[in-house]
Formats: sequence, C-alpha cells, structure tokens
Amino acid sequence: MRTLTARLIFATLAMVLSFSMAFSQGVTTASMNGRIQDKASGEALIGVNIVAVHTPTGSTYGNSTNLDGVYRISNMRVGGPYTITVSYTGYSDLKMEDVYLRLGEAKKLDLTMEESAMELGVVVVTARAGTAGANSGTSTQITSEDIDVMPTLNRDVADFVRLTPQSTGYGGGTSFGGINNRYNAIYIDGAVSNDVFGLSSQGTNGGQTGIAPFSIDIIDQFQVVLSPYDVSLGGFAGGGINAVTKSGTNEFKGTAYYFMQNQGLVGKTNKTITDMTGSERTNVADFSQRTYGLSLGGPIVKDKVFFFANAEIRKDETPAPFDFGTYDGDASEADLNNLAGFLRETYNYDPGTFGDVNDELNGLTFFGKLDFNLSENHRLTLRHNYTKAEQINRNGSSSRIINYSNDGIFFPSITNTSAIELNSTFGSNFSNNLILGYTTVRDDRDPIGADFPHLTIFDGAGTLEIGSEEFSTANALDQDIFTITDNFKIYKNKHTITVGTHNEFYSIYNLFLPQNYGTYEYNTIDDFINGSPASAYDRSYSLVENLTGDGCTAAADFNVMQLGF
Repeated sequence: MRTLTARLIFATLAMVLSFSMAFSQGVTTASMNGRIQDKASGEALIGVNIVAVHTPTGSTYGNSTNLDGVYRISNMRVGGPYTITVSYTGYSDLKMEDVYLRLGEAKKLDLTMEESAMELGVVVVTARAGTAGANSGTSTQITSEDIDVMPTLNRDVADFVRLTPQSTGYGGGTSFGGINNRYNAIYIDGAVSNDVFGLSSQGTNGGQTGIAPFSIDIIDQFQVVLSPYDVSLGGFAGGGINAVTKSGTNEFKGTAYYFMQNQGLVGKTNKTITDMTGSERTNVADFSQRTYGLSLGGPIVKDKVFFFANAEIRKDETPAPFDFGTYDGDASEADLNNLAGFLRETYNYDPGTFGDVNDELNGLTFFGKLDFNLSENHRLTLRHNYTKAEQINRNGSSSRIINYSNDGIFFPSITNTSAIELNSTFGSNFSNNLILGYTTVRDDRDPIGADFPHLTIFDGAGTLEIGSEEFSTANALDQDIFTITDNFKIYKNKHTITVGTHNEFYSIYNLFLPQNYGTYEYNTIDDFINGSPASAYDRSYSLVENLTGDGCTAAADFNVMQLGF
C-alpha cells in the first residue's frame, strides 16, 4: 500500500557505494585465522598457502601468511565439512578433513610445519567444544545437528533459542536477560525478520496470528548473541538472533516430513476439587495440529550454481466445546435460535451458532535460494521467503457468557522477504560483505461475518455477545522494510578493522479504529427485538471522512529510518 521512495533508496546506495564500507547488525558467515610456524625453531613462516575447500559445494577459500606468520580467511560458508590443505616450499604439506565452522565463529587454527626432509607423522584433528571468538561476548551457537535432535512442539524460533541459558519464554516469544522480547533483533541471512512495529507478542512477522515466519527446515544454523564486543553485531537490547538458511550442494538431496499432534498425544486435564469427593481427570477436547513439508536442493552447475527450495503447509484446529446445560442465563436454546433468526430476517446478518466452535490456523510457506560461486573471490546469494497465514479466532462460551460464532476474528497475514548477499575477498588484506534486504508485511484483521455492529445483551445472570468483534472493524497494518548492510574488513598484522554502515528504512501504514461499526448494549433480548433504545452506545469514527471499515484515510502513514555507522 505504501512503498519507499526511489530517491531514498538511491541516495542510500550512493552513500554506501561511495564509502565502500558498512556497519552490520546480522552475520551470515564464519572465518578462520591462526599462526603458522616452524616446528623446530618456532619461527614464523611467511607466504604459507592455506586452502579450505567446502566439500559439499566445491567452494574454495584461500590465503597466505604475512610477515608474522598470521593468516585469515573470511566470508566462509558455515557448516562443512571442509578439507584444509597447508603447503609451503621445502616443508611437508598438512591436510585436515572434516572441519566444521559455526555461524559467526572465528575459528582459530594454529599450525606447525616440519621440513620435508623429516618424516611427517599422522596429523590427528580432534573436535572439541569451541567459542564463537573472543569478540562475540556472551553467545550461543545452534548448529544443524542441534536442530535435528532438539525436541520441538511448535517448530518455531523460540523452541531452539531456548538453548541459550539467559533466555526465558515471554508472551509466546523469548526474553533474554529479562528484557521484553520486542527489543530483540532477528536476522535471517542478514535481513531483518522481526516485527519492527511491535504488535506481535512473539516478536516475529505474522506473530499476531501465531504462525512461524519461516519453516525450521530451511535453517542451517542459529547464533544468539547477548553482549557482543564486535562492532558488526548490534541493534538490540535483549538478544540478537542470527540465522543462515540451507544451501544446495553438488548432490541432490531432498526431505519430506509430516508432523501431527492431537488429543491422544497429550495428558488429561488437571484434577479440580468441586466437592467433597472431587472430580475425575478427563481427556482434553479433540484438537489437531498438522504440518506437511518437503525440501529439495542440488546443483544447477556443479561447483558453480546451487539451489535449495522448501514448501510447507500448516493446518491447526482447536475446539472450544460448550455445554448449554451449564449456562446460568435466563434464555433457552429456543430463545437464542429465535434471536439469530431475527437478525437474519431483519438485518440480513448471520450471527453464527452458539454451541461448540473451532479456532483455526492455516499456513503456507515457500522458500527459494540460489547460490553462485562467481569466482574464488566472489560469491553471490539470492533468496526469497513467502509466508501466508489465515487465523480464525472465535470466542468460546461459558456458564456466564454466550458468544455467537461470528463474534470473532478473521486475521490474514502475508510476509514476503527477499535478500541479496555478495561476499568478496580482495587479496590477503581486505574483504567485504554486502547484504540488501526487502520485506513486506500485510496484516489485515477483520470480523468473521459481514459488517455489523457489536451487540451486548444482558440475560439475567448471563450475557450474550453478538456481531462484529469490536477491535477488528477497521484494523490494518502494512510494513515495507528495506535494509542495507555492508562490512568492509581490513586485516593488519594480528588485527581486524571493520568499517561500515547498517541502515533500515521503514514505511508503515497503520489503521486502527475500534468500535467503528458501533457497540450497543441492551438489558434484555426483548428490548433489542422490540426496538427499545440501547442502554449504552459507543462508536469510534474518523473526522477525515465518512468511510467505515478498512481503507479509511485516517490511518497513521509514516516513514522511519535507523542509521548506524
């Protein structure tokens, strides 16, 4: 509905390209560094060649040691396995296999070499718990192996980042160190993926519906940082969650999966004491949560171009059963059916039923990614993620309140996220990481039935709720988010200097007019049917125009930018 101006985007691009530098907030790669010396003398070896080959894709990374015997290899793919070969004239080669890199890790690998005249023994590489580097501060790495073995109920981000000791659940999301989860930052392949407007208690796009912003099957690794010392990480007060997605390899690989949960897989209700004898625990009401998906990845051109794709469908149904015999109000079932018939005949409005109801959540997610090995020094990644959710949230009835089934919320939400990443190495002393991201979020909260006022009818000790849900009558949120991040790194002796910028531009349209169709209260059913005046009446409306419902120009429509250097 609202887009960023071309002038703003081009000005930002010109600014970044003119500086050729940037300050980043999300990371997508790993790196290696270390010192190589002569085993006998301990002297630094100058000009040693180090080559790291990412075995699944054939991607090759390399560098050589400087005057201090120090080497660095940056912008490497996460995961592995890597085969690392170290060679130097007059010395025996070293070869290490099955080396893995974690997201955000600066893997330190110091080596010693022997002259070729000497017999070289077997090189044994032993895996051990490591660190993401001294500059990461408090952090947690969650690898693809962790994701595969971690139990999960909802297959969303919160199920996995809870491996961070400082985390706790908060409103469907995750809090780090006691900070509200709206202060977290979530980056997928370096692009912003959290709810920047802040309405979602989960802290993610689409979170108001309860849908996950992406399929967990596309994630290769997570990194959670809390107190980073690296200038490349920031933009949050709670925790920063970085995730990189899977890529295709030189082998075609696919997965198909189905997850299901229902009432037979959970325990009975809690026992409650209602009298001297107590009441027995009973089975929970029938429900179902089903997720179907498949992924496929492989080469388009061996060692050069790769693809990875995923599709996932989610279908949840949660009932809210109601026994009319427990209702304390004065109306009979015949009275309630008569009231519904009066609304249909008089106002052409169907209020729905007043018995058992179901909540529903339907989700559809598509993901596609292309990786290009442009050369040994340049690699390009393109990816897009589409997530669509449709939530139907009905209010169940109880002994004191009867909600007709159309007194609820229909909430469609669509998120599109695209990202372009270019990783480049310039000689032995420079590297660059450029990420462009663009996200659109369309949330449109509506009543379930036709446009109609909300009615509250008092019924003795009970209450009847009928009509449009009060806060969904004129309610829409559109967000366009453009991010540009660039890290230019300079390697000087044992030091790494990072210079750059991270910029976020938001275009936001927010419409919220509660009770836009009006809210009426009546003391009895007869008062309403006989046309008696309402005992109370409220209505919110726009002073800009007479339009009711979505589309009103009284919405807040504004742009925001956040710049970091």
